Amino acid sequence: MTTFFQWIRRNIHKPKLGQADIQQWRAEVLSAILFMGLVLGSVTAIPSMALAIKQGLWSVVSIDLIALTWLGCLWRLPQLPFKFRAWNLLILLYLLGVWFLIKVGPVSQIYLTAFPVMTALLIGFRPAIIALVVNAVTLLGLGYLANASIHIDHLSDQPLIQWIVITLNFTFISSIITVSCGVLLQRLEQSLIEQLAIATSLTEQQASLHTANEALRLNAVALARLNDIVLILEVVSDSSSQNQIVFANDAFERKTGYHLSEIMGKTTQMLHGVNTQFDELDRITAALDRGETVHTELINYTKLGGEFWVEIDIVPISDERKKITHWVAVERDITDRKNAEEHIYRLAYFDVLTGLPNRRLLVDRLDILLATARRTGLNSAVLFIDLDHFKNINDARGHAVGDSLLLHVTQRLKTLLREVDTVARIGGDEFVVLISNISNDINVGALSALAVAEKIRSAIALPFEIDGQTYNSGCSIGVTLLPKPDQDTNDLLREADTAMHRAKAGGRNQIAFFESAMQAEVEQRLILEHDLVLALSEGQLQMVMQAQVNHQGQPEGAELLMRWTHPQRGPISPAVFIPVAEECGMIVQLGDWALRQGCLALIRLEQAGWPLSLSINVSPKQFRQANFVEKVASVLMQTGAPASRLILEVTEGLLINNMQETIERMHALTKMGIRFSIDDFGTGYSSLAYLKKMPLYELKIDRSFVQDMPADPNDTAIVQSILSMANHLGLRVVAEGVETKEQADFLIASGCATLQGFLYSRPTAIETWLTQQEEKAQGELKALNAPNLPNAP
Repeated sequence: MTTFFQWIRRNIHKPKLGQADIQQWRAEVLSAILFMGLVLGSVTAIPSMALAIKQGLWSVVSIDLIALTWLGCLWRLPQLPFKFRAWNLLILLYLLGVWFLIKVGPVSQIYLTAFPVMTALLIGFRPAIIALVVNAVTLLGLGYLANASIHIDHLSDQPLIQWIVITLNFTFISSIITVSCGVLLQRLEQSLIEQLAIATSLTEQQASLHTANEALRLNAVALARLNDIVLILEVVSDSSSQNQIVFANDAFERKTGYHLSEIMGKTTQMLHGVNTQFDELDRITAALDRGETVHTELINYTKLGGEFWVEIDIVPISDERKKITHWVAVERDITDRKNAEEHIYRLAYFDVLTGLPNRRLLVDRLDILLATARRTGLNSAVLFIDLDHFKNINDARGHAVGDSLLLHVTQRLKTLLREVDTVARIGGDEFVVLISNISNDINVGALSALAVAEKIRSAIALPFEIDGQTYNSGCSIGVTLLPKPDQDTNDLLREADTAMHRAKAGGRNQIAFFESAMQAEVEQRLILEHDLVLALSEGQLQMVMQAQVNHQGQPEGAELLMRWTHPQRGPISPAVFIPVAEECGMIVQLGDWALRQGCLALIRLEQAGWPLSLSINVSPKQFRQANFVEKVASVLMQTGAPASRLILEVTEGLLINNMQETIERMHALTKMGIRFSIDDFGTGYSSLAYLKKMPLYELKIDRSFVQDMPADPNDTAIVQSILSMANHLGLRVVAEGVETKEQADFLIASGCATLQGFLYSRPTAIETWLTQQEEKAQGELKALNAPNLPNAP
């Protein structure tokens, strides 16, 4: 039992106790019994064997030696299975009991009693019961048959009865001892298991709590000392953008400069700045609202405004109801990586000196531009620019001055182009400009490309000041348009390069188109621009008038029109030179000249007895001049023309941009007495919104609606709608392009107040028109004064 309780003390703090532990205890008890049996047996067997040798009892000596040897072997061989050793010990006790029963007699009961008791102790309760039965059978049968020397008074003459009595009493006593020992040990084992289970549970709980605390401590230390930023945000509303910070580690404080006390309970908006990708923030918020994990890269800002890149992984934390309560964001500083990527990207796609796209990026953008042009049908242009005599400057002043000149050229090119356009440096002193989405008409596109090229040529021709020295340069520009059939990127660069060399061959500082037909048109346009400047200064331009009449054909007003008679080429149509003036900017000068001529015409007509209202066309560029109102007032004052008879015709395109400013300027002019007319009504920005807001006097129906009336039902319906609308708005209507009596009759029947067209009057010089009116009046007077002659018989 001492060994048993020692075993309990050793195992009381084990985490678990089971059958294996009880078996271990039995093995230790067995080893103790074998050891004690061997020691005590040796102590008692030595004198016993000595006495037996003297008396010649060699069987006793043999039995003692066998028993001691058997015990010694069982004790020295603990690696043998427990049950094998236990049963060997029990068998040894049983055999000793049998031997003593045969040879000695009563002493055998000691060993036979130990047999079931030890069985209960070492093996178990059920084998102990079997051992009791074996003992009883052995004691009765063997004792009776061997006639063992056991004497009981009054029964010595009845040996069978005597052994039955002995067996019953022996079995009774040994059963009580065995059963008591077995039950006691069984209950003790169960109680011990229960106590150990309770102790183990408490120990496990304490160990679990200690482990959890230790894990929490280690996690807190690990999070605090991580190089990665860790943020924990608590979900406080349905929108993830309102989540509040409840934890930040040391890495966050080190990187951002914010202390934990400054950010607790706040959102992450403090980390955002001007370059933060807000579209990406919207994507993150949407993903978090759906409960999804997020991986992204963002630009964040420190407390002092410093910018840094982070790679972020955001994961949700849910409670036992699977409701998301927190978000954990782990952020890694990738600023160095981003800077390296940006550096590598710039080396791969940008010119080191100027920072402009290089040939590689240019080719990529050309591919995109070409694909877009084919899909949309919009023309674009490629301009190949080569600086003239750059090598002379580079050789004479050195590469530093040459590089500085290239930087100055780069800056000028950037200021001339739109954001959607591209300027690239592809080597040395060669630049390429991509002008995207110019027009869907190739002729208009060519003129637009020429206008940009001319701006670039003029800008590069201006002097450059470098280190206090002035340098002059120029450039030769080659132009090609896209898209063309089977055209690729290499074709575009080759065509533009070819055109550039053609410009150089033509004397440098020039512009050349790759297409020969376009080149001829461009050259003609340049000549036309030059001649138009001369026409204005040399008096080649003239204002003519086309009368506007009422239902009876009487003049009620007139429109002044510009005409150009070239000294060599003769009359040039306004449809040709007005667009050129618009493109090159001369339209403002022409408009100012026309305004003055119109005021002078008003005075001339009044002097001739024809106080008609005159309509003068005003271009959007002219009208949008900041000092346009002041210009008109100045011309009226200088000429003395009556403002009440001046009508300014504007197009609907004037209203597309800055409508409020346009309307305010019109009101300022109407206060002077000037009236406004919408020219070509129905062909542009036709909207009732501006008709209600603008101080209009009349609408002019465009000739495109009049020319097919009354045969075309669509044009007829449009004209009638315009007339009806103008009537409700109280506006005067003038129909342009009236050339037939049928058109006139229909317009008059539909309620059109004023007509204008070849049917009544062709554009004529004012003096000529006055002469015609005088002759017409004289003819009518003669007809009235002629006598009425009788009819011939």
